Amino acid sequence: MNDVLALFQDCKEKGTQAVLCLISNTTGSTPRKTGSKMLVYSDASIVGSVGGGKVEHLVIQDALKRMNSSIADALDYDLSGDAAMQCGGKVSVYFEPAQSKLTLYIFGAGHIGKVLANYAKEFAFKVVLLDNRDEIMPEQKSAGINYKVGDYTNLLKELPFNANTFVVSTTHMHTHDEEIISYCLKQPHAYLGMMASKRKAALSRKKWSEDQTLESEKIEQVKAPIGVPIACETPEEIAISVLAQLIDFRNKLS
Repeated sequence: MNDVLALFQDCKEKGTQAVLCLISNTTGSTPRKTGSKMLVYSDASIVGSVGGGKVEHLVIQDALKRMNSSIADALDYDLSGDAAMQCGGKVSVYFEPAQSKLTLYIFGAGHIGKVLANYAKEFAFKVVLLDNRDEIMPEQKSAGINYKVGDYTNLLKELPFNANTFVVSTTHMHTHDEEIISYCLKQPHAYLGMMASKRKAALSRKKWSEDQTLESEKIEQVKAPIGVPIACETPEEIAISVLAQLIDFRNKLS
């Protein structure tokens, strides 16, 4: 028998969309009792059960409505009324969406990349800082940041991607940024951003659009130039601009 709580934890670690449904209280005659658990996935498939029949269908529908939420809550169901079941009892169901730290890949460990990595880890991002130059990586490593050095093509192939993956490309060469975003466009992701001027961003979009394997809608969603439009000059100020956009985008996903 599948361990619903273990599967729920696995979803949180992998960034898989799912909602845990737990019967927190019952009164009268009910098919399942307090503590019964069910995990609902985004495709409406389930593991476990909270009673079957109409009440389970209602719980699944309510779980799907909470799939992208970050808020846990509870609902009460009257089995004789809401669910039209013969039991006649009532159940309270607690809903908890699987929420995990969103992975942020920062390509380019230059001035902006380093600062952004340190800022982002303080705002619930799981940060990975990547560069193809070993000498550019900080000697004093910061806790909460995973550092990777190597050829960008090879590094990209090693990275896991899912619907909660955020990517910022701010390398020392615009051609690297173009290639990195081009690869990421073909992977599951939530956010792609590239450091570039308006002119370079337009040229990059034109180049990506010539690749028949890339979807035009996804290309238009790439944030380039990256960051919120504030007057900023220093690496710290630019990093704040980028972080503000990341936080805004993340919170709108909830």
